[in-house]
Amino acid sequence: MQAAIIRDKQFWIEDIPTPQPGPGQVLVKVLSCGICGSDIHLFNQGPDLVAKAAAAGAPIDDIGTDMVLGHEFVGEIVSFGPETTEALAVGDRVTSVPFLMKDGVVIPIGASKATTGAYAQYLLLTEAALVLVPESMSNDAAALAEPLAIGVHAVAKANAVSTDAALVIGCGPIGLATVAALRMRGVTQIIAADYSNRRRQLAEQMGASRVVNPAEENPYEALQSITATDNIIFECVGLKGLIHEIIVGAPQGSRVVIAGICMEEDLFMPMLAVSKELCLQFVTYYTPEEFAESLQALAEERFNWRPWITGRVNLRGVSDAFEALKDPEQHAKILIEPWS
Repeated sequence: MQAAIIRDKQFWIEDIPTPQPGPGQVLVKVLSCGICGSDIHLFNQGPDLVAKAAAAGAPIDDIGTDMVLGHEFVGEIVSFGPETTEALAVGDRVTSVPFLMKDGVVIPIGASKATTGAYAQYLLLTEAALVLVPESMSNDAAALAEPLAIGVHAVAKANAVSTDAALVIGCGPIGLATVAALRMRGVTQIIAADYSNRRRQLAEQMGASRVVNPAEENPYEALQSITATDNIIFECVGLKGLIHEIIVGAPQGSRVVIAGICMEEDLFMPMLAVSKELCLQFVTYYTPEEFAESLQALAEERFNWRPWITGRVNLRGVSDAFEALKDPEQHAKILIEPWS
């Protein structure tokens, strides 16, 4: 099979052996896979992450070389390994949380050399984790279940209710997923802040009631102008210094949810957070139930997901897609179709 492999800070399209499903596993033909911001982090900063993990006493795989990324996928069942129930059928379209059970160990799909990710024509999945994609649902929508689940989890951790007001800092993929998840929860007062005109437009299309350019308007003052039961601020950028900025700007008693992934050491002043009685919640991933909820929401068209997808490429276009994603005015979510 063909796959896009990271090597020497480049993508190489190579023929590699098609994986064979082991006990409890299925082989799936990849139909579509989204490019995630964390994929870009791993591509650009993989070796640095390995070094920092080792220094902290938590060594991890060399995720910066000879690895196949991709964890936002939809595929078609090709074959079953031993010790499977075959409750689904060959040809069924499925998606899954991006973790593979192998020899009793849970392996993150698209973030380990122990298994291939979905920037490939085939990948292995755990049968018990499969979620059947409804027949009426497009591959595009199904591939968005994983990134939407990130927002669903962040909003659930915030305990958001319809009478809350929310400020979403950053309208990249995580921020857009958070806006959509807030709408799914019935929150209608949603301010989305981003310097990019294109991303602000996307946030409006996906449910934000108001958008703010921080270069022209203070987003925290905009939040304070709303009458609500509680204020919730979602940090969806992962930029060094942003948590401190939010603590300084947040209204008294706000809940702050950190969903952005900052890859550097950061500093903030706890005294300010204490004096304002802020609640800081760091979040990652989602539960299997939240993943299934996300797929169902997309299938039921509970929000306008289509603007989220701004491009599609085949495997040979992955390198150009990563370059294009550097420009927030150009793209939000690019899908890879390995067979096109």
